[in-house]
Amino acid sequence: MVPKAVASGCSAGRASTQNGRMEAQTAALVMGAGGLAVSAHVLWRAGARQRRQHGWPWWVATLAVSTLVWPLCIWAALRPSTAGNILAAAWLLGWPMAWLAGWRRFHARQRLPGQGWLDGSAWALATLASPWWPWQAVVLLHVYVTAVLCVGRARTADHGLGWTAVAVAAAALPAMFALLEAASAPLDRLLPWWAGLAALWACSLLALASMAERTEQELRASRRRLQVLAGTDPLTGVSNRRHFEAATARRRLQSGAPPPVLLLLDIDHFKQINDHLGHATGDRALRLVGQCILDALRDSDLAVRLGGDEFALLLHGATLPQAMQVAERVVLQVQRLASNHRLPVLSLSFGLVPWRHDEALDEALHRADRALYEAKRQGRSRAVAAHGDDAAPAFSESQRLGLDSP
Repeated sequence: MVPKAVASGCSAGRASTQNGRMEAQTAALVMGAGGLAVSAHVLWRAGARQRRQHGWPWWVATLAVSTLVWPLCIWAALRPSTAGNILAAAWLLGWPMAWLAGWRRFHARQRLPGQGWLDGSAWALATLASPWWPWQAVVLLHVYVTAVLCVGRARTADHGLGWTAVAVAAAALPAMFALLEAASAPLDRLLPWWAGLAALWACSLLALASMAERTEQELRASRRRLQVLAGTDPLTGVSNRRHFEAATARRRLQSGAPPPVLLLLDIDHFKQINDHLGHATGDRALRLVGQCILDALRDSDLAVRLGGDEFALLLHGATLPQAMQVAERVVLQVQRLASNHRLPVLSLSFGLVPWRHDEALDEALHRADRALYEAKRQGRSRAVAAHGDDAAPAFSESQRLGLDSP
């Protein structure tokens, strides 16, 4: 017979071991639930402090619900019951689908493969099958979510989608081991829920990173739009003088480039248009000229509204005859579209000069202005090129452009 003292000592040891295990399990549950709560709070604060992004509420709600449900799933795994098994299966099957729903809304423009109704159907079928084939349902649903995320990664170029797919696939590994009957001990039965917890933590970090990346992209796009607006004439859509001067200064630093051709133009009899037809008509005329100028230029060319009805064009790598052709295209387009904008027949006058490398912008503009004045003197609706320096300019024979304005 075992002495009573020894038996009581063994019983006390077993009780102490069980108490230690329970304390460790309780601490693990508290840490797991606390981690989910912290993740939910961080993700909520990150989304609340910036422009609200689609999908973010789904992720926060998934983390918040998991904070309450996940400890119950662990408890159900340690003390199996019908209600506990249903709750545990619902969480294992539900959180990946809820996270996928968030990604669908986050990338609503790119449209992830499949539809929301297909996701719901897959989740419903897996839930109905879970009482009989629990691990099969978990594996198949995780495979479905992983496949959708992988295809979505290729469509959106969002690294968060790809790594979320990896996390979801990793969360399904314990269920696959259970199918192979590789897990039988009570501790091993907890692996699917611990794996789901780790995957959910990883997914929350990836969602946070994707939100931050999108915010940064939107800020960069906003800065680019502001830069464009700051350098654009609001009425005509061409560059303003500040942007034109900065752009020409940068381009003239490029060595070895041939001298560009500078064109100065204005609308003939523009003051009469404003006086007789009103400033609204004058604004329509300016908008039409700006639109036709932009349509006629290449990406490497520049256009600027200097003020009033005066515009300047800078054609890189062009000759004077080619610049004359550009002027002709602009005039023909303006006159063709004038009636559509409730405008009379418009005519334009041009002054053209080759911009020398040793010449300042103001000097080139002054020479082009003298050529423009010569075009006006010869009857308007013409283009005149100026050669030589400002002290002794030589004007070419004028070229008639389009129709004369009435």
